[in-house]
Amino acid sequence: MNNEPDLYAALTTIAAAARSAYADGSNLRVRSSGIVHEVAMTKWFADERMPGPACMVGVSGWDPGAAHPDRGPVTCRRCLKLTVAEPLGEQLQLFGTDEQDAPAEGGNTTA
Repeated sequence: MNNEPDLYAALTTIAAAARSAYADGSNLRVRSSGIVHEVAMTKWFADERMPGPACMVGVSGWDPGAAHPDRGPVTCRRCLKLTVAEPLGEQLQLFGTDEQDAPAEGGNTTA
């Protein structure tokens, strides 16, 4: 006897219920933690999408009952960094812009 269809139906039902719990724009809190996270849809079992912390912090072994909606403002620093743009000028340069590195005007950039 193959129980796969029953398993997939159960996973689909659990994931749909979790998604609907956050459909009103609620944020997320893990158990009794005082930290409120922004919500992002993440891959769960059987490629179902489940609401989870946007910062991707671990949630107790994929337990769908560990997280629950919270109407409070996001307090997780990692989640806030994902949604707040860095001030201009704060980004470090990846590569130097020395004049010797730049090709001459009209020059060939290949050797």
